[in-house]
Amino acid sequence: MNKRFLFLTLLIYALFLAAALAKNGGLALMALPFLVYLMVGVFNSHGKVQLSAQRSLSKYSAAPGEAVEVRVTVENQGGELVNLRLADRWLPGMRLEEGQHVRHLALPAGARTELAYVFSASRGCYSWEGVEILASDPFGLVEIPLQVPAPGEVLVYPDSQRLRHIALRPRHTLHSAGPIPARRGGSGTDFWGVRQYRPGDPLRWVAWRRTARQPHLLFTKEFEQEEIADIGLILDARTLTVHENGDFSLFEHAVCACASLTELFIREGNRVGLMIYGDRLPYLSPGYGKLQHNRILAELARATPGSSYTLDSLKNLPVRLFPSRAVLFFISPLGENDAQVFARLRGQGFQIVLVSPDPVRFTAGSSQGDSTARLAYRAARLERIALLKQIVRMGVPVVDWQVDRPLTNALQTVFQQAGNPARPV
Repeated sequence: MNKRFLFLTLLIYALFLAAALAKNGGLALMALPFLVYLMVGVFNSHGKVQLSAQRSLSKYSAAPGEAVEVRVTVENQGGELVNLRLADRWLPGMRLEEGQHVRHLALPAGARTELAYVFSASRGCYSWEGVEILASDPFGLVEIPLQVPAPGEVLVYPDSQRLRHIALRPRHTLHSAGPIPARRGGSGTDFWGVRQYRPGDPLRWVAWRRTARQPHLLFTKEFEQEEIADIGLILDARTLTVHENGDFSLFEHAVCACASLTELFIREGNRVGLMIYGDRLPYLSPGYGKLQHNRILAELARATPGSSYTLDSLKNLPVRLFPSRAVLFFISPLGENDAQVFARLRGQGFQIVLVSPDPVRFTAGSSQGDSTARLAYRAARLERIALLKQIVRMGVPVVDWQVDRPLTNALQTVFQQAGNPARPV
């Protein structure tokens, strides 16, 4: 029973009550049209509605802003429905591009109808359990709400930048060909040394000048092997590290950085794993190839900031889930008490790289404004510089990323020089 039904009921009751108190039959006659109207609506209402629905999606994963077509087919398996409202659940972050997600219509028995629309969305997981249906009498007095199952899900992957190769120097590599120098001789591109010839060595690698000096021996050139490594990506999703500037969130930039690093390391053949550290702890063990890439992007699409008493501190970071020889990339703007965790992890033998989106510049923009705002900005900036220098002194490479600039430039600044003290060696 909706508000219209209740209003008519109260109006009829009031007119009959007024007629009885005033002993005026005219007031009672005035209530009769409303009573007839109400009774017609009640008798024409549907006691049982039998509907089925099926959802089809043009794609199950998309890039931010990419169009996705949704079609929901509804079939009437019961009696005729003269007043029907179909509405598909509209989720935050979705933008209607074409069509409509709400329809009003009449649906004869055995007939079908379709709800079709095209939407685009920002990063996230968009899922539906069913379609919301409201069946009512011709006057809309008695309504029967129900949800007909029509499940579906679309993952909108995070946007990512294509990064240039970075010169990682992990202490341990896997014995598979890749882009990372392995610090031992073998097949590769960079010269490693000269050794005595062994049967099976290619003749094109023979070191003729060394052989000429010792004609009774044959020498061959040796090159540094290039292999792959285990890479662990840790995305900080704690609420205390979330910073917002209007409609923009620094967490989205951190997710973008994580997706970009995933694409780079997967493209170069490395094994890549993911952990999202927030109110829950989704984890993907390191893997290769496009399938692993899609798995990581799917988890990043579902990632949302959250907090829990157990995971608010980095002291409980379960890095032991990653292989002991993995290089860990920690993506976080950092909290004020997070620095000492890196010293503990370094003491345990882990090799860590910190990619830190700058929250000070992101939230403040520029230091223009009154003197108090400028001083506050300078104080926050100096505090962050001191924090990052403290982490660098622990032997952790730090990528201080200004999110309005390309991430690849910030990475190259840290890793381009072989003698850089922040470079992992």
